[in-house]
Amino acid sequence: MIRSARARTDRAISTVVDVSLCLLLVSAAIGTLVLPQAVPGTPHDGPDPSATAEALATGTVSVSYELDTSHLEASGDHASGTGEAERVAHGSYAELLAEAAVENATLDGRVLSGASDGFERRVATVVRNATRATGGRTRVTATWTPYPGAPTRGVASAGPRPPPGASVAAATLTVPSRFRATRERARRAARRDGYPGVARALARATVAGWFPPQDARLALRGDYPVDALLTRRYRRTATGLGTNVAAPVRAVEPRRANARLTTALARQYETDLRERFDSPTAAARAVRIGEVRVVVATW
Repeated sequence: MIRSARARTDRAISTVVDVSLCLLLVSAAIGTLVLPQAVPGTPHDGPDPSATAEALATGTVSVSYELDTSHLEASGDHASGTGEAERVAHGSYAELLAEAAVENATLDGRVLSGASDGFERRVATVVRNATRATGGRTRVTATWTPYPGAPTRGVASAGPRPPPGASVAAATLTVPSRFRATRERARRAARRDGYPGVARALARATVAGWFPPQDARLALRGDYPVDALLTRRYRRTATGLGTNVAAPVRAVEPRRANARLTTALARQYETDLRERFDSPTAAARAVRIGEVRVVVATW
């Protein structure tokens, strides 16, 4: 299969975050973008991925869905109350898929929360329907990771995979993630503290993005299912990092819980960074926690 990089587009797109759990829940206002058709004379004679990426970055849509509480019910982790589980999100197609990738985060392959499963499915449907003018020859993949090969990452895709042997063209656009841009801070930390400094900078940004303290406090004090979903996410993250945040979560002290997670995650990042990069400076240069890369592939 021949891959050719057709274009790269950087976009500054603000992320719309649900205040309770940083979850977007998607609805059915599904539109169809005006997208390019096949381009005769190109190596793959398929839709132009650069133009498709541009349309996905600028076209907006509203979507709605429900928080997925099946994981709570399966574990008996549910309350007798019936809180509001429906959510609505509005943003560009690329922005919504990027947020789905962030919400789909894993740690060493372990899913941190299943609450956004419905959101991911709905966003994938919205993007797939929006690109149907290309004849089903488009796949859009959003990937978030603090640095290449990091133990935590999130991926969300829409559209079919290219068939074997297809000539594929690709365009990439960058969407800001909810995580604080940390590359410059990591570079300063690398000069001052080496690998441990880079690891701490990354860990602080990661945990603060997963569990914004002010929003987490509101969620933990809120109604079911938001409180239970966030508690489960805290518990699963702590288990994956070999620590325990049960007491501060029960006491609704997210900053204390976050401090424990940050310490544990920094240790894991440091070990991985030492194995993956020749120097702390090289590790800092690879930091990209503040962005989600969206790749549009056509054939």
